[in-house]
Amino acid sequence: HARTSHVWHSSAMRTITLLTDFGTGDYYVGAVKGTLLRLAPEARIVDLSHDLPPGDVETAAFVLAAAAPAFPAGTVHLAVVDPGVGSARRRLVLSAHGQRFVAPDNGLLTHLLAAGTVHAVARDDLDLPAPGETFHGRDRFAPVAAALAGGLDPATFGPEITDALRLPIPAPRCEGEVAIGRVAHIDRFGNLVTDLPSGWLPAGRAFTLTCGDLVVVRRARWYEEIPAGEPAAVPGSLGTLELSLRDDSLAARSGALRGTEVRLRLG
Repeated sequence: HARTSHVWHSSAMRTITLLTDFGTGDYYVGAVKGTLLRLAPEARIVDLSHDLPPGDVETAAFVLAAAAPAFPAGTVHLAVVDPGVGSARRRLVLSAHGQRFVAPDNGLLTHLLAAGTVHAVARDDLDLPAPGETFHGRDRFAPVAAALAGGLDPATFGPEITDALRLPIPAPRCEGEVAIGRVAHIDRFGNLVTDLPSGWLPAGRAFTLTCGDLVVVRRARWYEEIPAGEPAAVPGSLGTLELSLRDDSLAARSGALRGTEVRLRLG
């Protein structure tokens, strides 16, 4: 392709969110933001997080899917947690829920793929000159996000694909009278965010919920309602059950980890 100008000016300029594992102690986040502002000077940049565990694609996938619904249609989400930087892994553009998502093809878009259309980035005329292949967030992904914010059609980036990488995360299921799920995420407060829909625990029904060695038989509507020292199941902000301790980290107390199986039995 003929190399094009790297600045897009359009009345379609919109919000770009940024999700990385770069931390804030290095120059990486600043360099990506600077690149976005240079290429899309009218865009608004919103930080989702830069404190993800390095290389933790599953946490990134969870955080992205959890945060995206809060943003308006037209938002461009740039997510760069990319252990395979510099390798042959593809760059993807996902169109879903009226928004665009730019990410490496490493499973980061797992929770969103079913809702939209994916194009693999096949053009290199947007790439920035770079002295190495270790900072694709700045040199390869940021230009794509800026172009989308400027109004470019995702179909212009490359072919539509159906084989984007998905993380091997099992869906919650029911086996007889037992609902089986997993700890999908542990938040910074030590709450165990499960993938079991809150509606699977009807109001007024007795239950036993196990998570590893942890046994929970109490429910609460909010954290302050939880009795001191006793774990409880709380309907969380994502529509799934959370297991929590009041003013304490249940993750630290119980030893449960992301992926720990959760079993819910009514009665």
